[in-house]
Amino acid sequence: MISKYYFRPRLWPTIMTVPMIVILCWLGNWQVERLHWKLDIIQKLEDRYGMPAVNLPVALQNIDNWEYRHVTVSGRFFYVSEMPLYSVGPTGKPGYDLFTPFLTNNGVSLIVNRGWVPEDLKDQISRPDTIKSQEITLTGVLRKDWIREKFAPENDIARNLWYFGDLEAMAKAKNLDDVYPMFLYVDKSSNEGDYPIGGRTRLNLVNNHLDYAMTWYGLALVLFVIYLIFNIRKVD
Repeated sequence: MISKYYFRPRLWPTIMTVPMIVILCWLGNWQVERLHWKLDIIQKLEDRYGMPAVNLPVALQNIDNWEYRHVTVSGRFFYVSEMPLYSVGPTGKPGYDLFTPFLTNNGVSLIVNRGWVPEDLKDQISRPDTIKSQEITLTGVLRKDWIREKFAPENDIARNLWYFGDLEAMAKAKNLDDVYPMFLYVDKSSNEGDYPIGGRTRLNLVNNHLDYAMTWYGLALVLFVIYLIFNIRKVD
């Protein structure tokens, strides 16, 4: 004899389940919207990054419109005010990005990330060939500063050890006036193996919104299946 089943929803499971499914679907839809938003940003940044370099603008109306834009500027470094920022190098080894004040020919103080060096080259005395006193022309990418990540150490200004790029704090620590509102990350040198290693900008923005959307939709589906199973009864 073939058993027969029928669906008979119960009151309280229905009252509890339906709003939860609606919320989970709404969260999934929200993540899909965020996915399109993130893809649009990535495309804009990639387009901007691929544009030819222009002269460094004297003034910026909106720094967001200039992030990842290539620029060219001439001037001189103030190596005595170099600020090593702890970071991981291209091969995964610990080391430092060398943030160094740069006085442009227009009289603007620009803080430049010259590139990365391993830990044993942190001190300038160990790499005298990286100090060049003459005027130099740089080409690189404009970048915004950033806040300290959770669980990351605070900047040790007294010891000149930096862990995140606080532009205002760096300028204050080195007594810099009229500081440009963005960092310049120098492009990688054509001479392979030269220190510091430039080209520290990578367009690898995190985009997990599709995974999040599938998670919320999956939870909604699982909850719906459980709800059906719970409310299906066998005919006696």
